[in-house]
Amino acid sequence: MWIKIAVLAVLIGHGLGHVMAPQAAFVPPGTFPRQAHAIIGSDLTIVSSAGKGLALLWLVPLAGFLFGTYGLWTGQDWWRPVLAGASIASIMSVLPWWGVMPTFSYLGAIAVDIAILVGILTPWGDQIAKIVGR
Repeated sequence: MWIKIAVLAVLIGHGLGHVMAPQAAFVPPGTFPRQAHAIIGSDLTIVSSAGKGLALLWLVPLAGFLFGTYGLWTGQDWWRPVLAGASIASIMSVLPWWGVMPTFSYLGAIAVDIAILVGILTPWGDQIAKIVGR
């Protein structure tokens, strides 16, 4: 039971972590590094028009992780492709901003995404589904 709760908590927490870029892009100035430059362009910041567009892409993995976790919890057949898609979207949305947010956040996010993909795309996915009761 505790493993089930831990897995679901990590998935939900990882999904909710994807609110950081939209917050940095659209919330009034505060603690977020709003003028830091992305690695894909020296003029690209989180508050530029293109940066705001990239920040909105972070909402895709946020929604994907929340829906995928719900699907896993309720035993739906579609949880694996949703979580796999969310993991891929997560990696793609994080990489342009590598180095803008704390290193631990990015390394942790990539590690969770890779662990999810390994768990879904390998035979271990069945064992994970059994652990969480589905």
